[in-house]
Amino acid sequence: MNEMKLSLELFSAGVSIIIVLAIFIKVFQYKQKLDVLKEMDRRKDMFKLTKEDKQYIASNLKEYKEKLVKVEGLTRLLFPILITIGAILFLIFSFEETLIHLNVIIVAYIYLQIHRIHTRNYTKFLEELSK
Repeated sequence: MNEMKLSLELFSAGVSIIIVLAIFIKVFQYKQKLDVLKEMDRRKDMFKLTKEDKQYIASNLKEYKEKLVKVEGLTRLLFPILITIGAILFLIFSFEETLIHLNVIIVAYIYLQIHRIHTRNYTKFLEELSK
């Protein structure tokens, strides 16, 4: 029983670490995309946007508007599910054990919020560029 408890704790910690790494990757990707938009904004201010730039903005704006709707829906769907999983953890495990496993839920929620915020911000930047 003790070995199972240890392996479950290791699994929980491993999943948390993987999600934290995914958060760092998400932030790095967002920064790269934002740098591209900043460059386009600079070109727009100098009235040097090319036809390809305008096509890039239009296609990405459409794509990110669709992605934003999906991300918002996914966040609304998963929030009650994560709360339910947390409640089940409190019913199954002792308080100390639950806190170990609750870490995965909290990190997953943070990842979802970061993904939602990045998608929303990127969509707003694209909308401003398309004007």
